[in-house]
Amino acid sequence: MKICGIELKGNEAIIVSVLFDGEDYTFINKDVKKIKLKDTDNQSDVQEFTKELYSFFDANDFEGIAIKGRAKKGKFAGGSVSFKIEGIIQNSNYPVLIFPGATIKAKLKNSTIDASQINGYQEDALRAAICYKIAQK
Repeated sequence: MKICGIELKGNEAIIVSVLFDGEDYTFINKDVKKIKLKDTDNQSDVQEFTKELYSFFDANDFEGIAIKGRAKKGKFAGGSVSFKIEGIIQNSNYPVLIFPGATIKAKLKNSTIDASQINGYQEDALRAAICYKIAQK
């Protein structure tokens, strides 16, 4: 099962591509770590971001997309740009599941996660991808 895990931070989609084989997983397409939306007010930049993101999804033929959710209100609420990016992702032709941080923490409480082959900033995207795999059982 191929899953794309995504964490949204500011105007970037932080990405990790994971191929699951049972409980084991390997990282694929390690070259793409982030896709950035340049100017959120410029329609052509939004369209270019959308095209780049969807091309990446299509090239890897993911079975699902997992997004680490952000708070909708309060002190740690996500910014408007991240919600715009989330909407773009949800409009793709792939199944998308959003996992709140508390859900990810609870589901992976007793799990050991090997993130040694990816950058530290990609770990939350990996956790979201693992939660997607768990949700498919």
